[in-house]
Amino acid sequence: MKQLATSNLEFQQSVSSSNMQFQQNVTATIQDLKTQIGQLANTVSQLQSVGSNNLPSQTIPNPRGNASWKRTASTYTVAVARSVEAGFDPNADSQSHPEKIVPAPFPT
Repeated sequence: MKQLATSNLEFQQSVSSSNMQFQQNVTATIQDLKTQIGQLANTVSQLQSVGSNNLPSQTIPNPRGNASWKRTASTYTVAVARSVEAGFDPNADSQSHPEKIVPAPFPT
């Protein structure tokens, strides 16, 4: 009977120790997750501060500087610098030189 009581006490101590170690691991894991979520929130905040209008497309500059291409999901937009066009009139209506849109060479 004394041996059974000793064995039971050792088992309870082992379970208690395992439970304590498990709780410490869970606490450490939760702290790591809180840190990672905080870092993720900071990254998202920085991306939002950049401006959402910069995310969908990216301008590809022309080395000569007189035109650029803007790639969107299904088209390329040509923006020609009007100051280098022949016969440029700064007072002319902007509708006389509309922006040209060239469809992508592949189906969307």
